[in-house]
Amino acid sequence: MKTLIYYFTGTGNSLAVAKAISVRLPETELAPIPKLMFAGEKIIVPENANIGIVYPLYAMGLPNIVAKFFTLLDLSRAGYVFSVVTEGGKSGSPTKQISALCEKSGHKLDACWWIQMPDNYIPLSAPPEKSIEKIIRENALRKVAVIVQAVKERQHIIIGFSFIGNLMKVMYGPFIKHVHNFDKKFVVSSACNGCLTCVKICPVNNIRVHPHGKKEWLHTCEGCLACLQFCPVEAISCGGNTKNRPRYHHANATIADMLEQKGSIETK
Repeated sequence: MKTLIYYFTGTGNSLAVAKAISVRLPETELAPIPKLMFAGEKIIVPENANIGIVYPLYAMGLPNIVAKFFTLLDLSRAGYVFSVVTEGGKSGSPTKQISALCEKSGHKLDACWWIQMPDNYIPLSAPPEKSIEKIIRENALRKVAVIVQAVKERQHIIIGFSFIGNLMKVMYGPFIKHVHNFDKKFVVSSACNGCLTCVKICPVNNIRVHPHGKKEWLHTCEGCLACLQFCPVEAISCGGNTKNRPRYHHANATIADMLEQKGSIETK
């Protein structure tokens, strides 16, 4: 049974989960959402295929780019549709939002899971210590095994938000309304060495370089923090609290992974 997993990642957590599912599920192909959004072509999924959407939780909802991806996606031929959301806490899954998007795209959402991964939103808190991070990743792989078996059997499992998660959903509206201007919070210090890692890996090509190396954010931001987290000299901060906090990206996530996600599209 063919499986297609569409994914979006900012620091590698969702990519790690998508890869973990793919290596355990025969005939699985990974498809990066940013690359497909750049192409802008309608996507008609294969007949009777399993279709997965893997993405991080942003302010108790879908990243803007993932929600917009559904405008390209025709799910009417799918056999089974599932989603997996990665998050730093234990809030659950934005089931109603993604269910509505799936139905509008031609197929109901058959299953929905959430997986806790190391928290990477450092404007609010520091990432976990390495020992805790390791435990979280190990637990995530155990949950992946359960999800893979359920997909093989095409089980119908819908897991929504916890009580706390439902209370916190009020954050999503204001966040998504202003997400493109999230980049106004970024500050580049004198530590910047001009390597252009931030420019290269931004999944929406939101950073432009001016003569003499000055960076300009173009206000098409997704709030993924990839530019901040992958900067090799930690020259980018986001608000006053991030300057002295450790950076985080998944231990197996590379610059090459981030470039592959956007299809090596040339930056602006």
